[in-house]
Amino acid sequence: MVGVPAHNHMAEKRDLLIELGILGVMGYFLFFISVAVNPTLGSIYTLPVILAIVLAMVDYFFGSKTIKLISKNLTWTQAILWGIGGYVALILSTQLASGLAQIIPLKEILSLLGASAPVFSNSAILNYISFSFLIAYVETMAFFIIALDLFASMFKVQINKQNLFNPKLILITLGLSLAFMLYHVQAKGIENESILILVFFMAVISLFTIIWTQDARPSILIHVISNSIASATIFGVVSPLAICLPLMGGA
Repeated sequence: MVGVPAHNHMAEKRDLLIELGILGVMGYFLFFISVAVNPTLGSIYTLPVILAIVLAMVDYFFGSKTIKLISKNLTWTQAILWGIGGYVALILSTQLASGLAQIIPLKEILSLLGASAPVFSNSAILNYISFSFLIAYVETMAFFIIALDLFASMFKVQINKQNLFNPKLILITLGLSLAFMLYHVQAKGIENESILILVFFMAVISLFTIIWTQDARPSILIHVISNSIASATIFGVVSPLAICLPLMGGA
């Protein structure tokens, strides 16, 4: 934040307060729900909240913020289209992930995620909201948006589509994707190779959208759409047969 004009400084301060406010509310809600059932879950899912807040503060004081929560250069329609497109890319990478490990149908992947995903309470709706929206938002902010902004500042590389293949930005992208994958191993106990590769691909796709658009919304939407569809069947909000996904043959 060194050498930032006064009007930009006020805008960055406002953006920081908004980010911290949303993270604080979501973090409190997650902590309340999880601790009410299982203290272990409370520590697991408040960790990304704390990480996001710390990284946001460090980035504000020592970095140069590039990624906006809502950028004026990207309309909501464009952000939604980016989110949908990112999810389609994730579906396509599911097939690749299965091929790299062992061929596993998408329906089986969803069931395996259900077996490993911890449950907050007996309420299917509450579980659905928590995993589909709250956790998706918090994880995206911590591992992708704020972390990418901070590390790009540290390594003095600009976040934009012109630098998409910059070696430093590629290393940061791969490093954050690996960290996101390892977090899922620790937090959710996922050991299946196909799922872990899919988690890695999801991180890469999300970071790609952030670099290209300099906006947080597409990556958040990718995570929300992915978690929403998986959680809908995992927590019994809808029947698994009610969801028809690409490459599943309508099964």
